[in-house]
Amino acid sequence: MEIAINVGKIVLSIDASAKIYLFGSAVKGLFTALSDIDILVVTENIDKKYDIMVKVYKEVKEPIELHVTTPKLYESWYKRFIEKDEIIEITPLIQ
Repeated sequence: MEIAINVGKIVLSIDASAKIYLFGSAVKGLFTALSDIDILVVTENIDKKYDIMVKVYKEVKEPIELHVTTPKLYESWYKRFIEKDEIIEITPLIQ
């Protein structure tokens, strides 16, 4: 969770209105030493996608998989594949 929160801080420094979610093996309780950490950023400011990705991947050394998408694509695509109990919004945890 600490890594995801650090990623969230970086994201919010670029786009304060973004919502950050943790999903995948870290939420399912199946995380292993070989796993990456799946983080989903949902933003209306999709033009900031590459700024977000570059800064996160430069600053975070742990294995993460960063997904940056719009609310519309989140609703139409990601929600089809991620079960409600397999995703946690971490935006409220970031200070």
